[in-house]
Amino acid sequence: MNPNERIRVGDRVTIYQRGKKNTWYADFWLDGHRRKSLKTANKKFAVERATKLAASLVDSSYQRPLPTAMIQATVDQYLDFVKSEDRARTTLVKYLGILKMLVQFLEARGITRMAQFTASHFDKYRAFRKIDRQAKTVHIEGIVIKQFFRWAKKRKIILVNPVEDIKLAIPKLMPKPGPSLDQINRILNGARSAYLAMMAILAFTGVRSGELQRLRDEDVDLANNWIHVVSRPGAETKTRQSRKIPIHPRLQAILLGLSRSSGPWFFTAEPSAKFPQGGNWISTHKLNERFAALLTLLKLPVGRESGFTVHSLRHAFETICINSGIPQRVVDAWQGHASDRSMGAVYYRLSDDDSQKFMQQVPFGTGTSAADAETEKTL
Repeated sequence: MNPNERIRVGDRVTIYQRGKKNTWYADFWLDGHRRKSLKTANKKFAVERATKLAASLVDSSYQRPLPTAMIQATVDQYLDFVKSEDRARTTLVKYLGILKMLVQFLEARGITRMAQFTASHFDKYRAFRKIDRQAKTVHIEGIVIKQFFRWAKKRKIILVNPVEDIKLAIPKLMPKPGPSLDQINRILNGARSAYLAMMAILAFTGVRSGELQRLRDEDVDLANNWIHVVSRPGAETKTRQSRKIPIHPRLQAILLGLSRSSGPWFFTAEPSAKFPQGGNWISTHKLNERFAALLTLLKLPVGRESGFTVHSLRHAFETICINSGIPQRVVDAWQGHASDRSMGAVYYRLSDDDSQKFMQQVPFGTGTSAADAETEKTL
């Protein structure tokens, strides 16, 4: 055997021998350089097989080998990529949860390799999720899955994107109810001191529960009347932007009377098996559970479908502010909304003085009326 002998077969294939058994291999170009064993040491047979290979490349009948990448391993690579893109922690957690659920669904049906996944599996998964998830949630999950497979194709982990041509219908936005001010008063009067302050901040600033969780001592400036929502490395806000919200007089009175514990967090969780001394940041999940239990006790509607959750206090904040004549752009600035891409969003600037004046105009009340004091502290 001449180890340097290379024989041209057609316009696109070159064959040569390699290895201890002098096996013939074919070199050709198809979506990048490829090498294929002709599985023979006989030159005549090798030329015949290479001729058929060359013909299949010309008429596009060549059958590409199926990629062997595993779904779980590819998901891990994709999440590493998302981390390298410096995405917010909440985004990483969301992607992890969505793709973990997809992997579990597929593995239960014997689908473990990327090449096994089809558009039909995508449809079945979405139908499965629609059983107990809102249309918006299923839509967001579909977008994340499509992004995952688009990335896998760009990285040549798969040859064909099975969901590339699937168009996802955007679900209709359904109005999300928020409690009225009277209902908020009942909620606050039914809450114990620590939870009273948490729920008051949610109701009277419109912050997200995750932003409440990550508030540090220095973020609550009672002297200058500001709550700072700071986007920090590893604890970014949803928009990755920091902002500050004026403290309403009613909220100011509640926070001044709050007993504070030591530690970096403004609110800390109760002692637990993992943190016997306490001091860890609060659990948003447990906060929502407490909120739901309180609503049930007060005979107020509970739940995402037709009732309230902790996030409903954010909806209530916007509704009360807008109905009180506060400009939408001011409320958006307080709540950290970033969906408006008009030139007004570029040009408008909210000064500190104007921000404080607008907050003073919101009729949250003082919380000292007889009606507000009817309910005994229960939770």
